[in-house]
Amino acid sequence: MKKTLFWLALIVGTVALIGSCAKKDEDTAATTATPGNVSGITASGTISGIDNLTGTFNMSWVGEEPSGGCIDDSSALTAVASSIPSGTLGFKKQIIITSSTSFTQSMQYYSDASCATMTGHMNSLYKDFAVGDNISGLTAGSNPTKPTTANKVSYKEQSLAINCNTDACTTFFNSTFGASTLAALGYKQGTELVVSNSDSEVDIWETVIPSGQTNTYLINGCESESTYPTDWCSGIDMWWK
Repeated sequence: MKKTLFWLALIVGTVALIGSCAKKDEDTAATTATPGNVSGITASGTISGIDNLTGTFNMSWVGEEPSGGCIDDSSALTAVASSIPSGTLGFKKQIIITSSTSFTQSMQYYSDASCATMTGHMNSLYKDFAVGDNISGLTAGSNPTKPTTANKVSYKEQSLAINCNTDACTTFFNSTFGASTLAALGYKQGTELVVSNSDSEVDIWETVIPSGQTNTYLINGCESESTYPTDWCSGIDMWWK
C-alpha cells in the first residue's frame, strides 16, 4: 500500500509536467491512467511449478473459512475499520489466478453482510509470474501449521485498478490516496481507474492442505523488490479455496 500511494503521488507530479523533458528511469512506474471495466477478477488458467495454483483463494480470518470468502464478522470489521469504507458490512480479500503467468490480489467492499452488493474495489494486478527454486528449513509454526518448504517466485506489478460506487467509498479513497491525486488522474465515481506500474517483486509461495483441514491453502511470505524471504513472516495472510 505504501508503494501504491507513492506511485500515485508520483503520477500526479508527472501529469503536471506533461510536455517538459524528464529523465527516464527504468525503475519508475509507467504513468498510464485510463478508465476501464472491472479488472483482474476472472479466474483462468493454472500456474505451473506449485501444486493446485489455480482458481480463487480467499483470505482466512483467524483460521476461519467464511462462505464464499465473505468476511462479515464484527471483530474483523472492527479490526480493519481504518482500511475499509464506512458502512462496510462485509468484505473479500482474494488472490485470483488469472492465467498461467498472472494473478490479482483483490480487495472488495460490500454494503451487506452477505457480500451481494459491492460498493467498491481495489485490485492489484501482477504479470510475468515465474516459479523458481525450492527452499527448505522454514518454520512450521501453528494455527495452522505451515509447510517447511516453499518455492521462490518472481513477478511484476502490472496495474492498480480502483473504483467506488458510493459516496462513502469515494470518501475513503480520497482519504487513502488524496482527493487531489485522484482528481489529477481523472478518477470519477462509478468508473474504474487503472494506473499502470512496472515494479518487480520476489517472494516465497507454497500450497498445502493443513492437518485437520479439507481445503487447499496458499501461503506466501513477505515480498521484496530484490531479496527473497528466508522464512515465513509473522502475521502473514493465509488464503484458502
